[in-house]
Amino acid sequence: MTDIPRPPAPASSLRALSGEVQPSQEIDRKLLRTTLTNAINHARMAQRVVAVLIVSLSRADRLDAMLGVPTRQIMQLAMRRVADALRPDDRIVQLTDEKLCVMLPNLRSEALPLLAAGKIQQAFEVPFSFEENSVTIRPSIGIATFPAQAANGEELLVHADIAKDIARNRDVLHYVFHADDRRVADTPTGLSDELREAIRTNQLEVHYQPKVDLKSGQCRSVEALLRWTLPDHGVIPPPSIIRIAEGNGMIGALTEWVLNTSLRHQSEWKHLGTSVDVAVNLSTITLGDGQLPGMIGQALGIWQADPAQLTLEITEDATINDMEYSLTIMNQLKKMGAKLSVDDFGTGYSSLSYVKRFPLSELKIDRLFVQHMRDNKGDQQIVRSVIDLAHNFDLTVVAEGVEDNATLKELKRMGCDLAQGFVISPAMPAGVLLNWLKRHN
Repeated sequence: MTDIPRPPAPASSLRALSGEVQPSQEIDRKLLRTTLTNAINHARMAQRVVAVLIVSLSRADRLDAMLGVPTRQIMQLAMRRVADALRPDDRIVQLTDEKLCVMLPNLRSEALPLLAAGKIQQAFEVPFSFEENSVTIRPSIGIATFPAQAANGEELLVHADIAKDIARNRDVLHYVFHADDRRVADTPTGLSDELREAIRTNQLEVHYQPKVDLKSGQCRSVEALLRWTLPDHGVIPPPSIIRIAEGNGMIGALTEWVLNTSLRHQSEWKHLGTSVDVAVNLSTITLGDGQLPGMIGQALGIWQADPAQLTLEITEDATINDMEYSLTIMNQLKKMGAKLSVDDFGTGYSSLSYVKRFPLSELKIDRLFVQHMRDNKGDQQIVRSVIDLAHNFDLTVVAEGVEDNATLKELKRMGCDLAQGFVISPAMPAGVLLNWLKRHN
């Protein structure tokens, strides 16, 4: 097999990360786009991946006023740290006084940008020292890749920037762009009154996506997914709903509505002779709410639900801000009998610490790895490693985003416990799901 040729070297004014980092005023933005286009053209021919990471340092602009440290100095130090964390062939550009762009060309796997984001985050864990002052700067990173999430360089930059905004708004360390996020960015944010009314008058819906046991073929659990349609706006994407709720103090009420609706449906199914576990997602902000255990306990009591049939799904980044407090909340939920699952497992840089420290019952392998595992040995190895890790700690492992029967068979061969995705079934309304369950089981 012949070696795949390397992409053309960029012009000297766009330095490699291993070299000297230039001040932002010397960087030609047009050259960035040209270099990105060249990298994409190479990736298209060589069947490789190109990624863009937009790194926001939201506190950088405030340190000038607080400590008298020029923003330019802070950004130069930050760029050196980023440069040291990545490969010599990667490229870095300062976009604004608080925003960097990192381009990762010639990647073999779409999982690699997540590893790069983790390295960048770790580089910022060490505080910056300015004379007698020591300051920690926490980055928010948006990630987009070609060809999965963008068709050209301009889309890569726009989608990575959208992902960066989502990461910052949700107060998570990094976020990977998804197709619905473009609609999220375009969705009007002035829908708080409509959402409040929708919660009060039950205008929202919950659909359910089955999780199938790969050994028996039976559906053991379903994931509750929020749906909202407005006459003048159409379908509002779930990330938009969460963004509106979190930004207007309604995330607690929204979580309570979804939880009670899901447990009500579960109770109705049980009375009709069908018993199935229900998984409900918790947002980053919700996990930090001290009233969460009480709210869940009350909902379980109202619907006389078995807590062992309730799974609460969180993301790895949800506990980053205050890990000890999150651990306290999670231990309370575990004592109640509820199961805890880590969604999108493998996309965070502290994955192993979750398995060791937190009272988990389940790991969900992120769809990013599952969807390409048959074509990419790196992704396949990650999937296999997560399955082995979960089983070594007596945890159930779920593969999400399964879209074809070949992947389903490969997951079964690897020993994965559960799978969900369009090849099994899309999310369905409660009544449709009941009929599906009766036919399937």
